Formats: sequence, structure tokens, C-alpha cells
Amino acid sequence: MSEKGNQAVKTVSFMMLITLFGKILGMVREQLLAANYGTDMQAAAFLLASRIPRTFFDVIFASAISASFIPVFVEYLQKKGRQEAFSLANRFITMISTVTLLMMLLGMAFAKPLTLLIAPGYDVETVTLCVGLLRMLFPTMLFTAVAFSFVGILQSLEEFNVPAALSVVSNGVLILYYIFFNEKFGILGLTAAFLIGWAMQAVIQIPSLWRKGYHYRPDFHFKDDGLRKIGRLMLPVMVSTWIQPINFMVNTRFASQLSEGSAVNGELGVSALEYANNLYTIIVGVFVLAIANMVFPKFSRMTEDKKEFGLAVRGTLKSMIFLLIPMTVGLMALAQPVVSLIYQRGAFDETATQLTAAALFFFALGMVGYGVQNILSRAFYANQDGKTPFYSGLVSIVINAVLCWLLLKPMGIGGLALSAAVSSTAAAAVLLIPAVKQYPDILDKGFVLQIGRMLLAAAGMLVPVLGCKWLLLPRLGGRVLGQILLLCICGGVGVAAYMLFARLLKIEEGEFVFGMLKRLRHRGGGETAQGAPRKRKKRRTYTMTEKISAIIEDSFCFRLLAAICTLLRSVWMNSIAYSIYAAICRGFKNAFENSAILDFLRANWDRRLNTRQGILPRFWHNLVHWSGMAVRRESNGLAAAMGESFFLRVFNQNFLIFCLAGIVAAIPVLPTMLLAVLVLGTFVLYFIQLFLGRIRMQRTSMVSVLLGCFGVCILYAGVTSYAFPSALLAMSLFLILMAVFFVAKDAIDTEEKLNFVLWVLITVGALIALYAVYQYIIGVEMDAAWVDEESFDITTRAYATFSNPNVLGEYLILVGSLAAGMIWKMKNWCGRLYYTGCFGVICLGLVATGSRGAMLGLMFSAGLFVLLSEKRLIPLGVVLLLLMPFILPAGLWARIASSVTMSDSSSLYRVSIYTAALDIIRHYWVTGIGIGAFNQIYPLFSFEAANAYHAHNLFLQEFIELGIVGFAVLLLLLLFFFQRLYSGMRTAPKRFRFLLGAIFGGFAGLLLQGLTDHLWFDYRIVLFFWCFIGIGMATVRVAEKKGERETEEMK
Repeated sequence: MSEKGNQAVKTVSFMMLITLFGKILGMVREQLLAANYGTDMQAAAFLLASRIPRTFFDVIFASAISASFIPVFVEYLQKKGRQEAFSLANRFITMISTVTLLMMLLGMAFAKPLTLLIAPGYDVETVTLCVGLLRMLFPTMLFTAVAFSFVGILQSLEEFNVPAALSVVSNGVLILYYIFFNEKFGILGLTAAFLIGWAMQAVIQIPSLWRKGYHYRPDFHFKDDGLRKIGRLMLPVMVSTWIQPINFMVNTRFASQLSEGSAVNGELGVSALEYANNLYTIIVGVFVLAIANMVFPKFSRMTEDKKEFGLAVRGTLKSMIFLLIPMTVGLMALAQPVVSLIYQRGAFDETATQLTAAALFFFALGMVGYGVQNILSRAFYANQDGKTPFYSGLVSIVINAVLCWLLLKPMGIGGLALSAAVSSTAAAAVLLIPAVKQYPDILDKGFVLQIGRMLLAAAGMLVPVLGCKWLLLPRLGGRVLGQILLLCICGGVGVAAYMLFARLLKIEEGEFVFGMLKRLRHRGGGETAQGAPRKRKKRRTYTMTEKISAIIEDSFCFRLLAAICTLLRSVWMNSIAYSIYAAICRGFKNAFENSAILDFLRANWDRRLNTRQGILPRFWHNLVHWSGMAVRRESNGLAAAMGESFFLRVFNQNFLIFCLAGIVAAIPVLPTMLLAVLVLGTFVLYFIQLFLGRIRMQRTSMVSVLLGCFGVCILYAGVTSYAFPSALLAMSLFLILMAVFFVAKDAIDTEEKLNFVLWVLITVGALIALYAVYQYIIGVEMDAAWVDEESFDITTRAYATFSNPNVLGEYLILVGSLAAGMIWKMKNWCGRLYYTGCFGVICLGLVATGSRGAMLGLMFSAGLFVLLSEKRLIPLGVVLLLLMPFILPAGLWARIASSVTMSDSSSLYRVSIYTAALDIIRHYWVTGIGIGAFNQIYPLFSFEAANAYHAHNLFLQEFIELGIVGFAVLLLLLLFFFQRLYSGMRTAPKRFRFLLGAIFGGFAGLLLQGLTDHLWFDYRIVLFFWCFIGIGMATVRVAEKKGERETEEMK
């Protein structure tokens, strides 16, 4: 494809991206409107009041501006230069603003008759409210007139991106109003926000116009040849653009007359029809309007070449129909789930959903006709022919009115939507006949054959889509996550089926898509442009993930997304807000970096305390060294036998990594005793490999020393426990599970081994989280103690393969933090996308647990990760934190907030346990009560008869069991682990700094949850706790080795 063609593709794609974002915001806006007002009287009044001014403007000026002004303005640009064209624009904007202002005043004066004309079925109260809102909203005509005029100028000057973003601004204003001000100001405030949003559409275009050299100056010299030419074109164009707005007003009038005695009254009918039409417009507008707005100026430049013009129209129509036919089938098949997902919440009930879905089903039938009508209208406008679209508009209006009258009683609201769909198709047919006569290249036998094949492909697509819907709707349709999953699966199956049938039926667009994928797949291979084989160069081989990543990074969509991110970053960093923010951050940074806390974390305490030269560490290292030397030298018969053992050669250090990966994969699956056997066997194999000299031990650190001391404390607490001898089993299990720390610390000595273990750990964690999401969707039996039914409306808390949702939350905090770190650590985009998907699934699983402590822990870990490793994300984190009350489900947010207010029974229950735990500490603070004795001692101190198996706090529980010495050793162990991670970040390569920061944050988040739960109550979490510390120490080791190697290479 030529450079010009590539630029056109980029422009359309970028416009579609912005338009899609605007449509998504529009969908959110409609969702918030439905949730807050539903289909009641206020909603009916506001929807009609906001529709009337837009309809009047659309009828008279909207498309007339683009269809009459743009061709004349382009002609002035080409023949008379920019100055003359800008003068014409000044006169046109002044004229249209004056006319619109007069219309606005007349509309405000006659607001009540207009309301009664369009909605004669409204009651007195609804009419009164609608009239007041209508008078407030008529100024939107003026703002829209100016905004549309600016759009015409920018599009003529080849600037499409800013005009495409207009809906983003207006929808954003309304969404902010719904979130922050709706409860206080109600429907009147919403009307004012609507007015502000439409005013912003004109304001945001002014900087772009200035960059193009245009500055508006009022010019009342209306006796101008250019204005006369625009006027001559405008009248037929005005009438032809009446189709959709007038048709919808006709539909609204009939909908307001629905019988009061039936299940659907006038207000409900109008609201449901408006919601369905808005949703339909949002869905179809992403493709149709983006392409139509982009091709119209190009059509205007191609009118002199009749054949080229016809081929351009043909190609545009065929590509659009290729997209719209499956969209029509899919929207009809999934109308009810789509409406339920978007609208059904708050005041929008099941009845409103059924009515809106019925209307959307029939609106979808007109999708292809709507797209063809838009493209062909612009083709005629480009040739300055407004009469043909005028006739098509008349035909469409008449057909729609007749069908509404005929179908209202037998079909109700569905008949009104069907009338609109048929009228759009009829308008397209009326336009197609003269278009083919003037440009025969538009339609031929091949075109018809291709459309027939598209219909066959869509019919083939319908079967698997309906099958998926029938299979999944009863199981997934009840909850938001289930509805999203249902639509994603059905949509994905539909797209795959349609593309498969397109390939089988040899549809040209389908062949093009598969050909493009094939070229991407084989990019970089083959021969040179001259056909000569390329010289084979000696180069490194690439893994499959690196090849896929290269394809992703070389794709247009990726480059487009990167350009958008770069632009947004540039805008943010050049703003005043960023300057203030940066100054504040620098002040905090200087104060924090000079603090005693960071001085402690930065210091190399292993070197300062000379832990390596301690008696026990030195003896242990020498023993291992001598043993390894004896095996290598075969100093005696035993050493020779061990060195030549087939068993030990097979079960070598690489097999040890597989054992470690098996342990981390089995943590959420196997019971405790099997895990203990697996860990014990792995530790014995590690011990043997260590003495064979096949594993190089890490240098002794304070973490290892304190871990050994903590093991002694556990041993003491087991032997002296009040629950002796039953405490010996718990003590033995704990010591065995702790041994995994040494295996992970020493066995992971390369980056490849680290990546493999983390891949296994994160993949299994994502699968467990996915299972939790599945449980949340279908519902599972729960312990009544897990939910405070009086305070929260949460009915399901997922626990996956664990025994408790909080335990699952503890597991997912650590796995999620590792997934986040791997996103930044990976060098290729394939790996980044994989870990991003895993992280997203893990977050969904965490939400499904409903665990307050886990979600607070994950947020805390994310905050620490951002502060330590990626400070550029601080603004985004602040925004997400502020939006969290509106993103999370209400019941879940109430649970999180209750952690602060302590207002629910669960929090009060914990407070009573904490009170008793502190009393136990005051009595046994020196020696502790020993392992497993809590159940015996707690009843003597229980407060308000609160029954508990543990203290619901890791630190209180360990203080109670181990006494002051064991508790102090635990705190020092955790402190020096954090210190080792932070000090390792200073010398590690950048990608490892992200992973170490994620480990730091994840472990801190887990300990934060440990303030509300006893983390070690489930032995699987005990195993994961020590395994995570071992992986953290191994990561520090690998990162420091990589840092030293890279430093040497730079020298």
C-alpha cells in the first residue's frame, strides 16, 4: 500500500479509536442516566427535552453544514486560498449563529406547544417538567451550530482527530455530574451539565483552529457568492437530513400515545425507545460515522474522475457492509443481554429491560440501511447534488409514519423500531438506484455475489452465537461479571465463526484480513525486493514469544497506541498541574531520602554485621565446601559412589527446580500433609545436592540467620506449649514447611530458573482466580459467618480451592504482586500482555473473594510498588483511588469502608478478640503459651463470649504463642527481609528493580492483611509465606549478579 493509503488507514483507525472511546463514554452516560432515573417521569421529560433542540438543529442545519458548507469551503481553499476560505467561514458562522439564536428564542417561547405536539400522551406533570427543561436546553442549538461549523473547517483542513473527540468531552462532563453532583442537584443540575457539555464541544476546537491559522471574527456581510451557493445547496440537503430525526420524532409521538391501561404507558414507551435508539446509535456510529466523516472530503476531491469516484464509493460500501451485517445479526441475537448489562440497575427494572431490548432488536434491522444511506448521501453531497437525498428523505418519512400507524397496536414499541429500520433501508434503496445509474462501477454482479456470501457467513455465525447464548445465559446471566463473560464469549465465537465462513466462502474482505495476518506472521523472512536471496547473517535466535512480541510492536495498532500514550504524557508533563505536582513530590522525596528509615534500608547490614564470619555460618559453609570437594576429587569410596550415582545424576539441580515449581503449583491444590511430604522430599534432595557441591549456597545473610533463630523459637514454643504433646505435630509441620525457604533461596540461581518458577506460580494463581470468578458468577454455598447480612448485600464470596475467602485473598495478594512485577520485568510485549492478562484475572478473583483485608492489602502493595519502582503512575493511582467508590460494587465498597468505621458485626467481633488477646499477652508476654494452645487459654480471657480459633491478627497470635523473644525475632526477620529487597534494588538492573519493588509491595500488603487475619492458620499459606521469602532472596541474588555482569560489560 502506498504512503498515502497508509496515512488514510491510520487516520480512519485513529478516528475509530477516538470515536469508540467517545461511544463508550456515551454508553456509560446512558447507563448512569438509566440507573439514576430509569423510565420514570423525570427520565421521560429530560430525554424529550434534550432531544427536541438537537432534532431541530439536525433537521435544519446539522448535515447541511457538512454537506453544503464543506464542499464550498474546500472549493475556496483550492481556488482562492486560505484567506478567502477563512473569510467565508467567518460569514457563514456569523449567519448560522444569528439564525440559530432566533430559533432558540422562538423555541423557548413556544416550548409548551412543541412538547404537546411531539408527546401528546404525556400527563400534565410530565409536560410541565419537560417545558422547563426544554427552555433550559434550547441554547444547545447555538453551541452545536458553532461546534459543527468548526468541525467542517477542521475536516476540510485534514484535521479529523479533534472533531472525533467532541463526544468524549460532552460525555465526560455528564459522567462527572452523575458521579459527584447528581444526588444534590437532581434533574435540573443534569440539564445544566448537559448544556455545559455541549458548550465544551465548541470550546475544545478553538486551539486546533488557531494552529491551522483560523481565528473567528464576526462578519455580517451576508451578500456573498459563497453564502448564496451554500444556501442553494442547503435547502434540499436540509430536507434530506430530516430522515432520522423526524422519523424518531414520529416514533416518539406514537410511543407517547401507548395505552395508559396497558403494561406500557406513554412515559415508559418514550424512555425505552430513547434508550434503545441511543444504544443503537452508539454501537453503529463507531463505524459508520467515523468512515463517513472521513471519506466525505475525499469524495469531494474525486468528483472529476467518474470511474475513480464510483470505485471509491463501491469499496467503501462493501467494506462497511462486511462489518455491519455480522453486527446486525449479533446485536439482534444478543439484544437482551446487552441491554441488561448496560442499563439494568438502580431504577431501570426488568420491564424496562425487556421493552428496550425489543426496540433494540428491531432497530438493528436497519443497521445496514443506515450505513449505506450515510455513505451514498455524502457521495451525492460531494457532487453538490442535494435533490436525490431530498427525495429519499421524503420517501423514508412517509414510510415510517405509515408503518408506525399500522404496527403500533399489533407490535407496540417493537413495531415503532421496526418502522424506523424499514424507513432507513428504504432511504438507502432510493439513493442506490440513481447512484448506480450515474456510477455503474458501484454495483455489478460481483458486488451482489459478495453481499450474498456475507449474508451466508452471517447466517452461519448465528448458529454458534445462539448456541452459546442458550448454554451460558442461565448460568452467567445473573451478575455483571457473568454478563460481561457471556457477551465476550458469544461475541468472540461470533467473530471467529464469521471470519471462518468468510474465508471458506472466499469473501474478498475476509481474504484480505487473513492475508494481512499471514504477512505479519512471515514478516522478516523471504527474499529482498529485487528477488535475490538475503545473505545469511550470523545472529542470535529468537524465542517464539520474542517473535510474537516483535509482530505486536511492529503492528499499526501498537504504534498508534504508543503515539497516543506519548501525546498524553507530553500534555501532562507540560501542564501547570504537573509542575506543581513535581515540586511537591521533589520536596517529599528529599525529605524521605534523607530520613533514618531509608538510611537503614540502604545499608549493607550483612557486611556491617559480618554475618558471613559467624561461627555457625562459617562452619556450615566450610562443611558444604569440604563435602563438595571430596565428591569432585573422589577422596573416598563414599564420595566416589555419591558422585557416580545414577539416581543422584538424574535427580540433579535442574530436577530440583521442577520440584520447587511443583510445590508452588500444588500449594492451592494439595492438602497440607501431602504438601509437607513433597517439601520434605525436596529438602532432602536439596540437602544431598548441597553436599555434592552441585548447588552454590548464597552468602549467609541476616535473613537466614534470623530465620534459623525463629526456627529455634518455634521449637521452644512447641516443646513448652500448654497443648503439649499435641503441639509437636503443629511444630513439626511448621518447621518442615519453613525448609522451602532454603530450597528456593539457593536452587534459583539464574534468571531462566527464576522466570520459570514465577511463570508456573502466576499461571496457577491466575487459574485459581479464574475458578474463583466462576464461583462468584454461579454462586456457591458459604458459611453464614463470612457475610454480615444486616450490613452488606453481598450474597457470594468465592474461595476457590481454599477453605475461606480470606485465605484465598492472602494467596492472591502475593501472586498478583508477582504478576505486576513481571509485567515490567519482561522485555517483550508478548510476555507483558500475558502477565497483564494474568494480573487482570487475579484482580477479578480478589474482588470475587469480598475480602476487605485482601483488597486493602493489594491497594497498599500497589501503592508501595508505584512509590518504589514506577513513580510516573502516582497520578493514575490517585485518580483510581478517588474513583474506587464508583467502580467497585456498592456492597464491596461498604465492606472496605467498614474497615475504617468498624461499624459491622465482623469488625466488632474482631475488636472483642483483640481485647482478649491483649489480656493474654499481659499475662504471658515473657514465655508465651506455646504453639496450638490458643483454644485452651482464650476462653479464660474471652470478651462478650466471642468464640475464636485464633487472634485474627498474625502479630498478636505470634506474640501470644512465642512470647517477647520469638515476637522480636519475627519482627527483625521481616524488617531485614524488606531491607534486603530495598538494598538489592539499588544495584539491580532496571527490570529487576520493578520485580523487587513488586515483591516488596506484595509482602507488605500481605502483612497489612495480617493485621486483620491470622495468616498462618492455613498451613498452605505458611508454606507460601516462606516460599515467597525464599523467592525474594533468590531474586535479589540473581539481580545483583546481573547488575555486576552488566557493569563489567559496560567497562
